[in-house]
Amino acid sequence: MNAAEATCPDCGGAGWILSEFGGERSARECGCRKERLRRGRQAAAEIPERYRECSFHDFRPIQNNATLISARKTAQEFAEAFPFVDNDSGLLFMGNSGVGKTHLAIAILNYVTQEKGLTGRYVDFSDLLLRIQSTFKSDSSDSKEDVIAPYVDVELLVLDELGATKPTDFVRDMLYSLLNQRYNRRRITVATTNYFDEPPKGEREKLEDRIGYRLRSRLHEMCRTVRIDADDYRREVNQAGFRPFKRG
Repeated sequence: MNAAEATCPDCGGAGWILSEFGGERSARECGCRKERLRRGRQAAAEIPERYRECSFHDFRPIQNNATLISARKTAQEFAEAFPFVDNDSGLLFMGNSGVGKTHLAIAILNYVTQEKGLTGRYVDFSDLLLRIQSTFKSDSSDSKEDVIAPYVDVELLVLDELGATKPTDFVRDMLYSLLNQRYNRRRITVATTNYFDEPPKGEREKLEDRIGYRLRSRLHEMCRTVRIDADDYRREVNQAGFRPFKRG
């Protein structure tokens, strides 16, 4: 219990407010306990600090781009309806770098964990690959199963930058195991990727080339694709000079 909770003027840090009326005692949850639980869920979600406050409210589609507007609408409706009664389909945000895919995915994660009090986690695809590969070292105390275990059963998993790093065959099998376990348990996954199923002519590899047929096939069953066709917002902002230096 920290100092702020210990000095809560309403509950004295207990987390519950006791009252008595008509000879009967009752207890109701104090606001400090709700805030403590909120912070705990946020920490457990492992959202990077840069994206920790992402919401639907601060997502600004540039130039009224129709696919961005549609993607925000889809993401918000998804979050508000979560968890679903008869549907366990997640979302796969597909688009070029800097169009807001990660923002929307984390806005969903924030809404689900903060507004609905459910469990969720964020993981960067390349980081996950490195952690799996690190278990190959002789001095590693973790097994491959230990690495993926925290992501198997959370109610919502955000898998960011899918395909950013090309996995080895063994690592690809571990990733398939993770997604397959989530699929069998009807757990919902939201993913983002800079790769397309049918990339523009003359451009880079397909998503399947990056992650393999089995993983892409499983994602077809697990996620509805939300394609975003827009320019790199971050590059436009920087080129336009919209970010003046802040004084320290």
